[in-house]
Amino acid sequence: MRPLLITVGSRGDVQPYLALANGLLAAGHRPLLAAPRRFEPLATARGVDFAPLNDEMLALQDKVQGQGVRAAVTAARSVKPMLRRLLDDQAALAAHQADVVVYHPKSLGGPYLAEKLGVPALAGLLLPLYLPTAAFPSPILPVRVPPALNRATWRVSSAVEAPYRGTVRDWRAGALGLRDGFHPVADLVKAGGVLHAWSPHLLPAPADWPADAHPTGFWTMPAPGDWTPPERLARFLDDGDPPVYVGFGSSSSGDPETLTATVLEAVRLTGRRAVLATGWGALRPGAEPGGVLVIEEAPHEWLLPRMAVAVHHGGIGTVAAALRAGVPQVVRPFLGDQPFWAGRLHRLGVAPPPVTGRLTPARLAAAIDAATALAPAARALAAPVRAEDGVAAAVARISRPR
Repeated sequence: MRPLLITVGSRGDVQPYLALANGLLAAGHRPLLAAPRRFEPLATARGVDFAPLNDEMLALQDKVQGQGVRAAVTAARSVKPMLRRLLDDQAALAAHQADVVVYHPKSLGGPYLAEKLGVPALAGLLLPLYLPTAAFPSPILPVRVPPALNRATWRVSSAVEAPYRGTVRDWRAGALGLRDGFHPVADLVKAGGVLHAWSPHLLPAPADWPADAHPTGFWTMPAPGDWTPPERLARFLDDGDPPVYVGFGSSSSGDPETLTATVLEAVRLTGRRAVLATGWGALRPGAEPGGVLVIEEAPHEWLLPRMAVAVHHGGIGTVAAALRAGVPQVVRPFLGDQPFWAGRLHRLGVAPPPVTGRLTPARLAAAIDAATALAPAARALAAPVRAEDGVAAAVARISRPR
């Protein structure tokens, strides 16, 4: 088969699709991964064919992060032309042969490209977004509601698409020559099918979902076989007890210096050592206090099993890696689906309550101390999660005749 995989967003949106591309390649298929151009080195290092997509919106996000409301409003005026250029890059993918399209909803153009090519389309979802259920509210809903309103909250996903409908409608007609205008992603998912890329041990399928919507397991990419840690990281890990990991990926408080100072003071209060991952700048330490090592990043699959606790933002990629590593977690959610996953981890007994509201050193230190008591539960849950092969399950679904 020649699967076309299309994803847009941060590394957390791209890496699971790269893991899926690796699995398809290993199964004898010829996948093409289309993603923001900044991720091309990740794909080529894995031997995956790559089609670069416009990543101006990611660059804009990097530029305005932490600059306040005025900068965000000014940037928003630039989004529609950037979106059109991103969609035009996707239209160019019609020149490639494909038997199936697997798309991230953020791409916006994925299902329409499948329509143009006359092939099936599958939404590859890293969180539940488009299949309503009465079991829990939409994970992106920013407020709590009574359980009786759970199913109604799933309409929020369509509301999020509203600002882009005109742009997508014009592109669909002009670049692809398709009729009938814009279709809500929820309708496209219902018609084409979905792959839910998380572990059923984290979130099982509710009883009111169809059987083919049951989660496959995480789409996890193992650490590169030839990766070796920098000498200073290896030496730090050997020099004492397992440290606390702290990293917030591309999430930001808007004030990385204050967040870093809070984290460092919390670590000091616990009396523990720590590894701080600066990621995309959410943390910005000026120096390394004693017992703290600052790194930019390291493969989670390698690093987290060597940690005592993982403190993070609640992105599904970090959640998955920490579950597989068997380490208890402390989640400081910032936005989107992060509070939802933080709540799930707490209910499973592998994390204390999410650290929401005003973050203080004392609150964060108390959460880290509380998490250490959950280590046995985290180790117990790791075994069944590691036994899953979400990529293989997804490959089997994609390969199924239609």
